[in-house]
Amino acid sequence: MPHRSRRVGAALVGALALLVLSSGCTLSEPKSSPSVEGDGGEGGEAAGSGGIVEEARNRGASDEQIAVLERGEVAFADYDAAVGRTLACLREAGIDVVGGEVSEARGFPEIDYSFAGSSPGRTDDQTLALADECIYTHSFFVEMAYQTSPAAIEAQDARFEPYRAAIVECIRANGGDVEDDADREQVLLAVFAVQDEGVDCLAESGFQP
Repeated sequence: MPHRSRRVGAALVGALALLVLSSGCTLSEPKSSPSVEGDGGEGGEAAGSGGIVEEARNRGASDEQIAVLERGEVAFADYDAAVGRTLACLREAGIDVVGGEVSEARGFPEIDYSFAGSSPGRTDDQTLALADECIYTHSFFVEMAYQTSPAAIEAQDARFEPYRAAIVECIRANGGDVEDDADREQVLLAVFAVQDEGVDCLAESGFQP
């Protein structure tokens, strides 16, 4: 049974954050956004927490999510509890969940999980709509605030730095464009551009995002 991962790449997390913080844009537009692939940190102040709180309310986030976001900081314990409520919601709905353990493979503690794209007695669309509701209600905004905290970004940057030169060289060798002072997310976006030409600079460098 196919499962959908909740690990979100760095560039996508940044894009989701911009959706929350930009006027006129809401996460409700890409309906399946919780179902895409998650990033996270030990804890830190969430940039633009007021915008996230407002968007969370608009999306029907739980009182628990709102309370965490209003504190302006998401500790690992808060993130862990929020994800736990999402996993319980999915399981109670009869949606198969895989994972849910804490991993520090990317330099900071995060919970890697996936869920089935189908469930008994429902169409796939109905399953995904129910999964989205669980995630938005219980953890989506807490996950995003945690994953974009200064501590999380610092940990990811430190892990990326030893691979940076090789990745940039690969991008340029394959016709890509990246500035010398580009940050990690800009480099990753340039990687994705050359991937369209069949070149995987991350794999060639040995970096695992």
